[in-house]
Amino acid sequence: MSFGNTSTPFAEPAWYTNPTPSPDYSEKHVKLRAFMRKHIERLMPNAAEWEQLGQVPESLATERAKAGLTAASIYPLPDAQDLDGIQLPAGLERSEWDPFCDLIMSDEGARLGYLGVTWALGGGNAIGAPPLVAYGTTEQRQKFLRPVLRGEKRICLGVTEASGGSDVAAIKTAATRVAGGWRVTGSKKWITNAVFSDYMMTAVRTGDAGNKGLSFMIIDLYADGVTTRSIENTGVKASGSSYVELDEVFVPDFNLIGKDGDGFRMVMVNFLHERFLLAVQANRMSRVCLEDAYEYATKRHTFGKPLISSPILRAKISDMALIITANHSWIEALAFQLSVLPKVVADIELAGQAALLKVSCTRGLERCNREALQILGGIGYQRGGIGGRVEQISRDLRVMCIGGGSDEIMSSLGLRQAEAVISKNDQKLSFKAKL
Repeated sequence: MSFGNTSTPFAEPAWYTNPTPSPDYSEKHVKLRAFMRKHIERLMPNAAEWEQLGQVPESLATERAKAGLTAASIYPLPDAQDLDGIQLPAGLERSEWDPFCDLIMSDEGARLGYLGVTWALGGGNAIGAPPLVAYGTTEQRQKFLRPVLRGEKRICLGVTEASGGSDVAAIKTAATRVAGGWRVTGSKKWITNAVFSDYMMTAVRTGDAGNKGLSFMIIDLYADGVTTRSIENTGVKASGSSYVELDEVFVPDFNLIGKDGDGFRMVMVNFLHERFLLAVQANRMSRVCLEDAYEYATKRHTFGKPLISSPILRAKISDMALIITANHSWIEALAFQLSVLPKVVADIELAGQAALLKVSCTRGLERCNREALQILGGIGYQRGGIGGRVEQISRDLRVMCIGGGSDEIMSSLGLRQAEAVISKNDQKLSFKAKL
């Protein structure tokens, strides 16, 4: 059965409208899709206002937690003990959840068209909590994770610094050993959700220069020595993008996540899923651009004819569709690989693919937004109204091309990863030949 916007070509993924069943999706995905569509439709009337104000109602965090959306946004999914009775969205069981569920949640969420609001609703939790789930002790998860899952607390991820973001090994924020813990001094910049978070999962330098000297620890953002302030960016105003200063902040030993010196690896592993979801969001935002531009073109008349009848304009729509459908196929292919490969294998083997997928989807968004703005004309340059989502995306898209790893760094990573896989396979073949 068709679902969503069936009157606008390519406004929805193919499996929403294609009569041929997809092997990737089942009834649970249909249920989750309907749940998410209803949830986002309820938020849409207020999204523009919240973005303009630079915040969303605090009550929404509690509502999302009760609906299981906070827990479901975290990868890997918290175990049954940590969920402690929290039901996942659409009544899905923990054992039913898979990467295609992650895809649907992120894809439907990005339909808002206001990325700052999307991130404000739980972007910090989604990237700040995973290291705690994957590497935290039972006691650490009980203290820090469970309140987040219940919507009582919020957590963010503190990696990026003013002196660099994509070059994680160059982090300068330092933690010095003291009795019972550490003293942390430094700063973090462009930290999503920090101004309204309670904790920050923080990458700090506990050893020598380079990637072997980094560790992860949770910093209480209300502790002495912590100063947090909002940053005024071009877009994503509601996301709570922040500058965090750390001045001799005491962090107890209990707050060290995983092993001392293992932080770089944990950051890199965390990036895989983050980049996958950024790609999903970027591609749905491209759909939003196509959808709003097409619908406007069917109603707008120029020189006595519907705008949609223009061959040049139709070519623009088709070009957008080519980009979107190709990227979505890649997204689904990566989701399938994530669903069948053991996590320890996927973390290594799929890092390069996720990086290149993010580049492809964000560059596609740049193109689709540009074409949509041209079709909308002045309406697309005006905040709110018919072209409101497309106009907002024009201010938000740059963070997609930089956040989570810049296009240039991601392209290099993808190539290096492909070369490493070839080299490893060649070594295996050489070994077999000797046998």
